[in-house]
Order: sequence, then structure tokens, then C-alpha cells
Amino acid sequence: MRTLLWRIVSVALVTTVLASAWAPAARAAEKVTVGIGGVGLMVYLPTALAKAKGYFAEEGLDVEILDIKGGGSQAASALIGGSVDFSANAIDHAIKAKVQKKDLVAVHSHVRLAMMALVVANKYKGEIKSIADLKGRPIGVTSPGSQTHMILGYLLAKNGVKADDVKIIGAGGNTMPLAIEKDSVHAGMMLDPFFTAFLKQGKGYALVDMFTIKGTQEAMGGEVQGTTLLTRPDVIAKRPATVQKMVNALVKANKLIAGSSGEQMAQMLPKDLAGDPKLYAESFEHAREGFPPDSLVSRDGVARVIETMRVFEAVPATLKIEPESIFDNRYVLKALGR
Repeated sequence: MRTLLWRIVSVALVTTVLASAWAPAARAAEKVTVGIGGVGLMVYLPTALAKAKGYFAEEGLDVEILDIKGGGSQAASALIGGSVDFSANAIDHAIKAKVQKKDLVAVHSHVRLAMMALVVANKYKGEIKSIADLKGRPIGVTSPGSQTHMILGYLLAKNGVKADDVKIIGAGGNTMPLAIEKDSVHAGMMLDPFFTAFLKQGKGYALVDMFTIKGTQEAMGGEVQGTTLLTRPDVIAKRPATVQKMVNALVKANKLIAGSSGEQMAQMLPKDLAGDPKLYAESFEHAREGFPPDSLVSRDGVARVIETMRVFEAVPATLKIEPESIFDNRYVLKALGR
């Protein structure tokens, strides 16, 4: 009996070992890198949320978010140079790449509005009442060449202020409030969650608020395509399934954003991103119109950015750029089941 029992156990052990040896190994998650120039800024919320909620992991992706110093311009440069696979960037970086005869493609819309405000330090309340009053003053942008710079240039030109009439200073996204407080700049293009906090603390006031559809239309004449997920054509050609998985996760994130309150959103994010939950909730509610529930890149929004950039020759008047050459909505449409 003992011999028979040992044979049974032995056979079972051998069977288990052989099964383990022949069973396919668990597939390792695919590594993907995403460059972001200031991950705490609300325009990058879909990427941060997709990471925090495990949406990338559910798609079989091991996504590393690289917070790149120097803002969006440096993140776009990292993408063009091949240091990262994707970048979360304002659409103007893809347009500038096209001017330089390089191609970047937007495959997902994080936000559909400019999502920024032109803020002035309170000490100048009696002096700066309009954009025209900014002549001769230092003005902050997140980084030279960024979308904040492009839109500021458009606003200045629209109000009769020439580029040479002001001094443009790259003050960073996270550090713009400090630059205004220290009087390094008299006014600056500010993003949330910092904009809401700055005004609530009584440190400044907004000349232009483009966090809402109404505010963006009044300032820019219509919708403006904002931050997108960019990648290179070679990534699309070699790793189309990866692009689809990235977009699937981000579409889930945008749907969650559309159906969540500010309080819920603050609770979902890591504390180092949400900061003060109450303040983050207020910032989110102020900016929520900017997040597109369908995640689609807007053709009209892209066209408006192209024309905005022509105003101060970031896009030469002789260069024709079709909006459709800048973005590809096929991956979002597939994620939506359309």
C-alpha cells in the first residue's frame, strides 16, 4: 500500500512539474515611456489618472511617466529625439514639428480648451486693466515655444501689442505663481490647479480666463485644441497595438473624469498630485468643461491653433498645413466602439 501511494504521489509531482514546464509563461507587461513637462498640471490629468487607476496596467502596459524639466517644449523634444515613446503635449508642438519637416501625431485629446488664464499680480490692479496695458512689462509663459507662449502671442497681437513691446520670460508651470509673487513677471499665463489657488489666496486677478468654453470663445474666437497624447509615425507603424492600448486607457480616464465630481477626483489621485483635496476639487470644477468626454481631437480646434500660430509667424504664411495631417482619431473611435 505504501509503495502504491508513493507511486501515485510521484506521478502527481511529475505531472505538476511537466505542466509547469510546458505552460506558457505569464506575459510580461510591455514597457512604455511617456514624457510630460509638469505632471501635476491639470491638463495632464487623463494620463495621471489612467496611471493611478491602473488603466494602463489593465491593458498590459507598464507605463513610466517621466516628468521632464523645461516644460512641454522639452517633452516634445524628447519625443522627437526618441527618448520617449509618447508625450502629453499641447497640439502646437505637433504643428511646430511639421514646420520643421518632422512629424508628430496626436492620437487622443486630453483637453479641448486652452485651459489657461492670463493672470496679473494684485499690486498692478490699478495699472493693468487690459492686455494693451502690458506694454513694456515682463510676462511669464510656462516655457518659450510652449502653447502658453503661442496663445499669449496671439492675445497680444489681437490687442495691438507687438512682440517687441513686452519681455517674455519662461517661468515654468508649477513655479508661475512664485514668479508673479516675486515680481519676476508682472503677469503670466497660469494653469490649474495653481490658477484657482492663486486667485483664492487674493494674490492676483485674471485678465483672460480660458478654462471655460465661453471664456475661450471670447478670447480666441472659438474652441482651441489643447493637450493631446502625441507619438511618432514610426511608433504607430511598429507598435499599432500599443498605441491602441494607450488610447483605450486614456478614453477610460476621460469617461471617468466626465462622470466624477471634484471631490471624487481629488480622492482618486496620489496625494503628491492632488495636494490640498479641497483646493484641487475647486480647481477641477473650474476646469471641467475642458475635458472632452469622447476624447476626440477637434479638427476645428487644431485649425484654430494653426491660424493662431500664423499671427506671429510660428507657422509661415506660405506653408499650408492641413489639420488632418496633425492628428489621427481612429484609435479613439475604436476604443469608443464606433
